[in-house]
Amino acid sequence: MKNYLKKIKRSTFWKFFLLYLIKPIYDFLWIYIINFHAKIIFIFYSFKKREYFNLSKRNQLVVKNDDRITNIANELNQVCTKEFLDKSREEMQAKNINNLELFERLDDHLKEKIINFASSDIIVNTVAKYLRVFPVLSRIYFYHNIPNLNNEKEINAQKWHKDGMGYKGLDFFISITDIALDNGPLFFLKKNNPLGAFSRIENALINPARGERNKISNEEFSKVYDESEIGDMVGSKGTCVIVDSYNCYHKGGYLKKGDRVMLRIAFDTIDSAVLNFDEDMYKSNKVFYYNKRHINEVKNFYLKFLHYKRSSIMKFFKLPQKFLKFYQILHFKIN
Repeated sequence: MKNYLKKIKRSTFWKFFLLYLIKPIYDFLWIYIINFHAKIIFIFYSFKKREYFNLSKRNQLVVKNDDRITNIANELNQVCTKEFLDKSREEMQAKNINNLELFERLDDHLKEKIINFASSDIIVNTVAKYLRVFPVLSRIYFYHNIPNLNNEKEINAQKWHKDGMGYKGLDFFISITDIALDNGPLFFLKKNNPLGAFSRIENALINPARGERNKISNEEFSKVYDESEIGDMVGSKGTCVIVDSYNCYHKGGYLKKGDRVMLRIAFDTIDSAVLNFDEDMYKSNKVFYYNKRHINEVKNFYLKFLHYKRSSIMKFFKLPQKFLKFYQILHFKIN
């Protein structure tokens, strides 16, 4: 019976059943029921014309030579002095790791600039237009990566994957240092995935190591997608990849030499598992924006939702966990 169900979920019939029946119905429910509050706010927010980066129904976009993004990248690049990076590198080597999150080590003025950039009209409107509901600013990371001398192969997030923590979201990956192929750029699938969370590449790693569950090897990925369908983040500092990491397959590049410093700004909706079950873990790392200020200091209605909105109903009934299980049960097996 199990093998029979797997066979059905590989079939063209199942793909079109999800694409033309289940997904349209669920899209409606997700926008107008699950995210009803966010939809109402989005309608009011849309009354005023604002700039945005147009993803044109895609789940990824590369932005280069945008002054607003370049300016924040240049300011962060100035922080990355030899002393700053050497101290971070020594800590990683002592812990035998190859990446470190450094947002809390930035001074308050610079953190405030990043938060203001993440809350700017062009960023928020880009996310809102893509999601079709008003978003929540969930995470801000400032990553420093170095080569992992103990591993000669790609590990963990350096393997193909989707971040299976929600139905839709949007991340901004911004390079703070120049990135070439040997600096481990982000790679992403350029081909749009119309089934989104309702699809998975079938042959994930067998007996995966910690951090590699549901990851896809390069060999398996190349059986499904051509090299021409893969994009990368190679470029000078200020290069930005906007990607729905819940729907678009992506991976971190294997860093062979030098340092890679990157800013990541992530947006979610209230049904995301990140805003519910992982919240205590992220609180300890202080990457959630609402830890940066007291809520009473934020007077703007839209910013208050953007920075602080959580759903007690979602958390109490563990609905995000149930939603993820629903996507998993129904997903189309890509092979």
